[in-house]
Amino acid sequence: MNAEAGTDLTVAIEPAGGTGQHAGPHQTFPHPLKARLVDRRSGLPVADATVTFVWLSTTQQVLFEGGETTVTVDTDSQGYAQTPPLIAGDAAGTASFTVTAEGAAPKHFEVTVDH
Repeated sequence: MNAEAGTDLTVAIEPAGGTGQHAGPHQTFPHPLKARLVDRRSGLPVADATVTFVWLSTTQQVLFEGGETTVTVDTDSQGYAQTPPLIAGDAAGTASFTVTAEGAAPKHFEVTVDH
């Protein structure tokens, strides 16, 4: 995204699942993170677009299956992008993820690791 993208946002990222959920230490969260891209003008889904989910390392550790901190997936025909399963770290707290796509303002998703 270029520096002027803030004034030319054509796509919106909408949370579509997974944010706000809880899991215990070292457990798999019940749902993956899921976002939907829609065209800001028409409201129609944006298919075959690249979406990146990034764990913010300044927050409680929650990684994607396989120990990855970042995953990139393409949207389906309805504009949905879904991550692999999330695995909780060993300490309680809230983990934040930034979700980005070209032409869209970033969104933040959060999940919580319980005691």
